[in-house]
Amino acid sequence: MKIFAKIRRFFDKVRSRFRRREPGQGLIAPPIKNRKRIFDLVEIEQEVTALNKKLIEVQIKQKQIVPVHLPQNYKTDNDIEELGQILQKHDNKQNLVLSTSAIEKLRSRFGQFDKFLQERVLVRRYQFKEAERIKEFKKFKHEIEALHIQVNKQIEQDDFQSAKLTLRKLEVLLKSIQTLSVKIVQGKAKENNRIVSNLISKTGELKRKLSFRETEIEAKRQEEELKRQQEETERRRLAEEAKREEERQRREQAEIIRKQQEEAQKKKEEDKKQALQRLLSKKSNWQEFAQVLQSNGINTLYHFTDKANIKSIKENGGLYSWYHCDKNNITILKPGGSVKSRELDRRYNLHDYVRLSFARNHPMMFVARDDERTLNPIVLEVGIEPCFWAETKFSDMNAAKTGHKSGKELIDLNRVHFHTVKQQNHFGLDEAERPYYQAEVLVKTWIPIEYITNINQF
Repeated sequence: MKIFAKIRRFFDKVRSRFRRREPGQGLIAPPIKNRKRIFDLVEIEQEVTALNKKLIEVQIKQKQIVPVHLPQNYKTDNDIEELGQILQKHDNKQNLVLSTSAIEKLRSRFGQFDKFLQERVLVRRYQFKEAERIKEFKKFKHEIEALHIQVNKQIEQDDFQSAKLTLRKLEVLLKSIQTLSVKIVQGKAKENNRIVSNLISKTGELKRKLSFRETEIEAKRQEEELKRQQEETERRRLAEEAKREEERQRREQAEIIRKQQEEAQKKKEEDKKQALQRLLSKKSNWQEFAQVLQSNGINTLYHFTDKANIKSIKENGGLYSWYHCDKNNITILKPGGSVKSRELDRRYNLHDYVRLSFARNHPMMFVARDDERTLNPIVLEVGIEPCFWAETKFSDMNAAKTGHKSGKELIDLNRVHFHTVKQQNHFGLDEAERPYYQAEVLVKTWIPIEYITNINQF
């Protein structure tokens, strides 16, 4: 471009003012005071390029402007066209030579033209804006009608949240179309007002429809909720009744089972009592046993135990065999027999017998005390009635000793060495006679407490 060529020539002149010295001596330039800054050529080229770009952008925007074409109904339009041609020749820098008469003619023709032209331009501008308003009015109308359809569909689908949002859009558009309707004055004010009124009325109907539908749905929801609550209440009531009935049946069943168990337990206890009572039945010849005992001066039998066992004896109503105590959960705090003696009892089938001796100072009492099985031994005195019971046995010595003889008959009682058992102790007896000092009366299972004559002394 020509401007770039001029700029280059200018910078060439500037550079020519400098000259080079010999290598190593640097540059020499005449001293210039208060020299102004000289711009670099590159900076100027960049600035010109930027300006050219802006010019191109302005030209593009000018081409995008749509010209308004209005009908040429007036003679003035021809005049404007003629004047435009004259000015165009001037713009194109063509030679334009006007005579004095031509200039006067132009003045006479266009003297009042400026004022007229200004008024006509305003009218055309107003007509253009009016057309734009009408177009925008129709656009708003179509948008509002489309939103009416959308709101109605949303209400029918019970999408109330979306319907409310659409109604808010409608309110904004209605305000816009109302404002636009006031500005349009081309003989359609009544028609526009009617259209706007219909749109507002339709929007109001949709609002009422939405409110009615919301109320209807809410009422239906509340009704369903009330029904659900009633059903839930009824279900809980029935469940509670069923639970109470089940609990009642369970209690009744438990009561029946308890009574059955009590009756079974009572029957069992009764059977035990009866069984125990049957053990007290006498031998058919019990008088003969009584005569033997009386003739030998035997009026009392003896049983040693620890004083700690007295409470249990009283609570359970008598003396019981250790086997019966184990079987019926009766605790013997201080058992007199050892583990070995119980094994021997089982061997000779004597585990369910209560042992009584004819001698008060039984040697086994001192053995138990020495073994610390009984720390506080006492002697219980029992009448001779147990000797008359059908299941009672008699042993001529300790029934756990090998070689003893025992039985239920009178002959077994007669085997007892009465002169030996009546001694104060066994220390003065011959060695062969000492085992007979431990002769025993074996009473089946138990001895009732009423037969223990000295029980109240403890």
